[in-house]
Amino acid sequence: MGAPSCCGALARLTTGREIYPHRVDLARTSFWKCDTCQGHVGCHEGTHQPLGTPATAEVRAARKAVHRVLDPIWQDAWRIRAYVGRPKRDRRRIQCAARRRLYAYLAHRLGIPREACHVGMFDLDRCAAALAVLDGLTYGAVRAWAQPIEAAARAAGKPRPLRERGRAAA
Repeated sequence: MGAPSCCGALARLTTGREIYPHRVDLARTSFWKCDTCQGHVGCHEGTHQPLGTPATAEVRAARKAVHRVLDPIWQDAWRIRAYVGRPKRDRRRIQCAARRRLYAYLAHRLGIPREACHVGMFDLDRCAAALAVLDGLTYGAVRAWAQPIEAAARAAGKPRPLRERGRAAA
C-alpha cells in the first residue's frame, strides 16, 4: 500500500513521538502525516496500514463528534427490550451485530458502499451528513431496518448480507 493522501499531497510515515510528543504511550505507534496541511492518521496496531485518511484538526474534531453519537448506539444495543433476559455473555456478540448493522444502515442512508463507510475516511461534509442521519436514531430502528434484509438473505442462502466485503466474521 502506498502513502495515503490528504489535501492532494502524499503523507509520510512517522511515529507518535512526532505527532503527540506529550503522549509517551503513543511514542512507538505509527502514523501517516501530511507536511502540507498537517493532517495525520494512526495505523492499525503493528502495521503501517492507515486507520483512515489523514485529517486536519477540524476533520478529526468532526470525526470524533460522529463517534460520540454513533458508538453509544451500538455499544448499548444489548440494553434494548428485544434482548432483555439474555445472558451477560451474549453482550459482545450483540454489540458486534449491532455495529455491523449500524454501519450498514449509515452507508445505506449516506448512499455509499458499506466498505466505504468508516468514520476514519469521512471528510467534513460526510461527517455532517452522518450526524444528520444519526440524530435521534435508536438501535431499535436500525434493527427493524436490518431484520427484513437479513431474513431475505438467509432465505436466499446468503448469510450476513450487511457485512463489509472482505472482512472476517465478527
